Amino acid sequence: MKKVLAGKERAAVSRIQRGLDERSSWWDRILDVPWGWAVLSILVCSILLLPSAGGLLPEWAPGDVAAFDVLMPMDISVPDPAATEAMREEAREAVRPVYDFEPRQQVEVVSQISNVFQACRLVGEGEDGVEVDWEGASDLHLVPDMIEAITNSECSDGLESALIQVAAQLYQYRIVDDRRSLDRRAAKGLVLRNFATGIEREVGPADVAGVIDVRTELETSVRAMLLEQAVVKRAWLRASVQFLTNNLPPNLVYSRVETVERIRGAEEGVTPRSQVFSRGQILIRRGDKVTFSVARVLQYLKDQRQEVAAFTNQLGIGGLMLLVVLGWWRLVGSFFGAGEGRSRLSMVFILMMLFAGINRLGLFLATAVARNSLGPMMSEIDLYLWALPYAAAAVTVTMVLGSRVAVLFAVCVAIMASLMMGGDFTVLIFALASGVIGVLASVNFKQRSAFGRVGAMVGLGNAAVVLVLALWSGWPNPMEKVAMEMVAAFLGGPLSIGVASLLLPMLESLFGITTDIRLLEMSNQNLPLLKRLSLEAPGTYQHSLAVGNLAEAGADAIGANSLLLRVCAYYHDVGKLVKPGYFVENQQGDNPHDSLSPSMSALVIQSHVKEGLEMAREAKLPLAIRQGIATHHGTKLIRYFYAKAKELTDPEMDEVRESDYRYPGPKPHTKELGVLLLADAVEAAARTIEKPSPTKIQGMIGRIFSDTLEDGQLVDSDLTFSELDKVATAFLWVLTNMYHHRIDYPGFDFNRGNR
Repeated sequence: MKKVLAGKERAAVSRIQRGLDERSSWWDRILDVPWGWAVLSILVCSILLLPSAGGLLPEWAPGDVAAFDVLMPMDISVPDPAATEAMREEAREAVRPVYDFEPRQQVEVVSQISNVFQACRLVGEGEDGVEVDWEGASDLHLVPDMIEAITNSECSDGLESALIQVAAQLYQYRIVDDRRSLDRRAAKGLVLRNFATGIEREVGPADVAGVIDVRTELETSVRAMLLEQAVVKRAWLRASVQFLTNNLPPNLVYSRVETVERIRGAEEGVTPRSQVFSRGQILIRRGDKVTFSVARVLQYLKDQRQEVAAFTNQLGIGGLMLLVVLGWWRLVGSFFGAGEGRSRLSMVFILMMLFAGINRLGLFLATAVARNSLGPMMSEIDLYLWALPYAAAAVTVTMVLGSRVAVLFAVCVAIMASLMMGGDFTVLIFALASGVIGVLASVNFKQRSAFGRVGAMVGLGNAAVVLVLALWSGWPNPMEKVAMEMVAAFLGGPLSIGVASLLLPMLESLFGITTDIRLLEMSNQNLPLLKRLSLEAPGTYQHSLAVGNLAEAGADAIGANSLLLRVCAYYHDVGKLVKPGYFVENQQGDNPHDSLSPSMSALVIQSHVKEGLEMAREAKLPLAIRQGIATHHGTKLIRYFYAKAKELTDPEMDEVRESDYRYPGPKPHTKELGVLLLADAVEAAARTIEKPSPTKIQGMIGRIFSDTLEDGQLVDSDLTFSELDKVATAFLWVLTNMYHHRIDYPGFDFNRGNR
């Protein structure tokens, strides 16, 4: 018989553990590896957050008809090559040709002529038979006819003076290499640069009217001037003309190198021209023909998209996401315990990827709606960006992980949204404000039915933020546009709450988290299990309500989750529905245990934990509730039947094992579960006190607490002695008020038995 009982006990323990260890599956083991989720979130978010500068733009060629309105996705300056080239051409045309004026040419020619005649005179005064070194006398080109003329003139001073005078006169007029090119260039003015002084001055066509072309006019001018010189004989004229024509180089020369350098400098000084577009500005309307300019802008945006998607940009966004991940790693550890922190950290990273994907999807849908809308305002993508569910992330995280994490998550989502929109500052401010408003609006609402009010509050906050941003930017839009944006922002509130409502049940199941909303829904007394408990086991039902009051007060005293404890108390004894008559609080007649052996009675009492877990699993109650059911007795001793067994058993014939009369456990492993165990024991003991008084109640609480501690039931609960004192004080306050004395009703004696 004992072997059978031991086998049943092990089976019960096994089934209980299966109920409690359900979350210890492969999925939970994966959640306990946050570094893997961290790496994955960095990679996924880096891809999702790449700005879509041109990723969704059409590929239209010049001449195509636009199928929809195209709005600029971002503030951008698009280079305008045609305008830039026009400005460069204008700059080139504004550069005046540079001519170098060399006054030293006249001095050098006069000096060389004097050297020729001086050499001739020196030979004439010297010894006979010595010839003149005409080539060494000067650098001038002397033809034989000119040498003969000089010799025949006997190195005449008159001929020398005539030649020098004519050369000087010609250089006064200036000699140029190409008169026609000069006249053409002088039409817009010239820059005359004096080589001797380094001074430049701008001259017009009139200033170069008297120049002489070295190729076409110099010989004629030389001849005319020599004819005016009486000392120049006819025999010397032709040779003199040829001599001067060959030896008078231009003193006004076009400086091609300097002019080209100045033209290049003017080109480089031209600032490239660009077309400046604001985000939301219409590039082309539906039905209009695509021009070369529009096609060029579209191509530029596509090229920008390719540049944005380059490795360096991905690396930059990945670096930002790495900083965000490192920040979360440090902060989540301070919010949660070491064991729980790993899974919570993984949840944060999963939620980062989830809401980055939702925002990307929202951007895609906003672009699609804008393209297919009619009217200038309805075709602007900015209008729909205000309606994106930025607050959904903050509201969801508030329900799943608490308000502290939610505020930080709102900052994270705002940064990601701004990166996705190309670093838009207004998006950063709006998304952050919307998220914070969502946290503040949802932190005190614990029912799904209240989400409508939360959505309205978020929507109103969004509209106010849009108005503030419009005022901050100087009210650049018409009043109608601002009004439309405020309406879109307001609609973003209900949309955010709709997304959060859709995600919450899935996230609760995925992460094994029981939110306060879920707990409040489960506290509804009309739910099937609680309704059955009130009808089929009314004593147990009343006991559960009383335990709920005690547990809630104890949790509030130490800062634990009071709502979780109240709901756990409602369900902790649902297993008694299987055999409600075997539990004293439901008995109204004979006690069925009178016909059972103590060991069988103990098994029946123990089984309500196992049966409760089975019913909880069938009703799909969360893990936190099932843990309350499994641990509300820990491994405590069923004292009544243990003592009865010892009375009925001969110690010399058989041994009564204490382990056979203990609950299978496990022991409470959190503060909340420890408080629940104490509340259950104290409430049951309080019903046994005759004429309860504060002193009796306090003594009973102290005895229960001492026995529980001595039995080691709270060793895993992390409850401190200070917290136990606070819990005991809270229990005393509740029980004292529950069993307070009332004045007697005149004429009635309720303590007298019926006769």
